[in-house]
Amino acid sequence: MSKPLINISRRQAFLFAAFLVLYQFLTYIANDMIMPGMIHVVQSFNGPESAIATSLTAYVLGGASLQLFLGPISDAIGRRPVMLVGALLFFVFTCLIACSNSIGQFLLARYFEGMGLCFIGVIGYATLQEIFSEMDAIRLTAVLSNVASLAPLLGPLAGALFIIYFDWRGIFITIGVFALVALWGLWRYMPEPVGAQKTNGQLIAKTPLTPKSILRNYKLLLTNPSFMMGTIASGLLGAPCIAWIAISPVIIVTDAKLSVITYALWQLPIFGAGIVGNWYLRYLTHMKTVKQIIMIGTIIATMGLGGSFILPLLLNHHFQWLMPGLIIYGLGIGITIAPLNRYILFSTPVSKGTAYAMISMVSMVMQGLGVEGANYAYMNHNNSYFGFYCAMIGIVYVLCMAATFMLPRYRESDLWDASTG
Repeated sequence: MSKPLINISRRQAFLFAAFLVLYQFLTYIANDMIMPGMIHVVQSFNGPESAIATSLTAYVLGGASLQLFLGPISDAIGRRPVMLVGALLFFVFTCLIACSNSIGQFLLARYFEGMGLCFIGVIGYATLQEIFSEMDAIRLTAVLSNVASLAPLLGPLAGALFIIYFDWRGIFITIGVFALVALWGLWRYMPEPVGAQKTNGQLIAKTPLTPKSILRNYKLLLTNPSFMMGTIASGLLGAPCIAWIAISPVIIVTDAKLSVITYALWQLPIFGAGIVGNWYLRYLTHMKTVKQIIMIGTIIATMGLGGSFILPLLLNHHFQWLMPGLIIYGLGIGITIAPLNRYILFSTPVSKGTAYAMISMVSMVMQGLGVEGANYAYMNHNNSYFGFYCAMIGIVYVLCMAATFMLPRYRESDLWDASTG
């Protein structure tokens, strides 16, 4: 890791990244550990089966609810205080889920717990992008993504084992304890990039927190065709992954009549492929440009999504024939996400907190809608329909990526508007 671009030590930067990834890991595993236990949650509250997928939708939509506010606020008052509020919010509502007494209370608390997701990209990753150079930032976020990927990789298995021996509420109590540790670490080591001067003399300026400034910046983002197409593409790329997380308990446990342990084991190859993709990304950063890396990852991911439809259609409707395509897709998404977000973020001169806010909000909304779309596609409990749904998302994603590369990134007037915003 090269020296940070602001006046902090490598040690502080490393420890900040470590506690940030702990926080990110907890926000992910808060969902992944409970998914194999959602059948128990629904049964304990006498709720409908549809609440299994709805619990994920509530969590994801909670993660899409604050970005548009957090970006401008952090651009004005700083990233650090906003991040600490987010970590505290996640801790409080994680504990409240453990105390819920009805499926309604559970889903409501899940929504507010999901708000903790808002702070990862808009605040945490925006800070990393500001304090490191392009390829250093991509390599570092790839490493952090690898650690965070352990949540969907190990979370279902850990959750399944936990449910066998303990009550599901204990999952959230355990996560709450570690969330308190993450809160302390961020308070202790997170730097403040806003208002700091980079080593090259460039100032990371504060942005006025006025309605006029906020509206101008969001207008610049909305009217930047390359930025918006890339943002939509980012949301589409992650949608099949989130859809699989939401629907797979029904596919594997309810329909295939397999155990929750078997369900958890079937998650390993998909999310393990994502980790392999992240490590391959580190290799590519030394040989390819950001755009070339995105194209390589896109080809692999869309081939996988196509395979998730073609194999069940030609061979057998059993869910096992979904897996080869989803594993290849997992490899592709591991390669693509970090460079794609970097490319989108720097396709606009708008402050990075506000820009990341738009990226995160659009992505989370699309993923939440993607879960409900998958819920509808799987209404007839046919795995070929789910594969077809994934393939269609892949086609739309490719079209959006083509538009992202072909359309202009921003105009000279945008530079002036953003700097005077």
